[in-house]
Amino acid sequence: MTSPTRGLRERHKESTRRSLEDSALRLFAERGYDATTIEAVAAEAGVSPRTFFRYFTAKDEVLDMGWQQRRTQLAELVDAVPAGDDDHAAAARVLVAMAEAFEPERDRVLLRARALRSSAALRGRNADTTAAWEQTLADGLARRRGLAEPDARARAVSAAYTAVWRTALAAWLRSPRRALPEVVAEAFDHLRRA
Repeated sequence: MTSPTRGLRERHKESTRRSLEDSALRLFAERGYDATTIEAVAAEAGVSPRTFFRYFTAKDEVLDMGWQQRRTQLAELVDAVPAGDDDHAAAARVLVAMAEAFEPERDRVLLRARALRSSAALRGRNADTTAAWEQTLADGLARRRGLAEPDARARAVSAAYTAVWRTALAAWLRSPRRALPEVVAEAFDHLRRA
């Protein structure tokens, strides 16, 4: 059982982390990543630079926005897909479910996209994140078929669906009137008919 003090402490830590992320996202989008200092991010969040380093080891980590937890969620979703789904249906089901988790984060995702445009280093980091998601999906698809490692089919399906996910995410950011799960599902329908 969590003590009330521990619960309060954890909520405060989460609030501070979120404040640092939000401040960084705003500043990176406005000024550019390279022009924004850790001191500026800390000041915007109302904390010291020392506090910043209690939560992040480097400036670029602020843009992770829980990506490792989302990667874990992705793996869990793949494992929960009904056995009757083929790789295509499984990949689509999982990524539409991930889109549902992103839906309330639109403003933050938009700021992150603007920040990424400001820095080649960040775009490289984002490519690494995307590759990790793609690998997680391929591993899960292979696991569903009893394979120890992804085969060519799992890798191809994962690569295709991850690419379509990125395209749908970009379209969603340009058109806020539509829900991300709807945009992603429609994009996967186009892929299956291609």
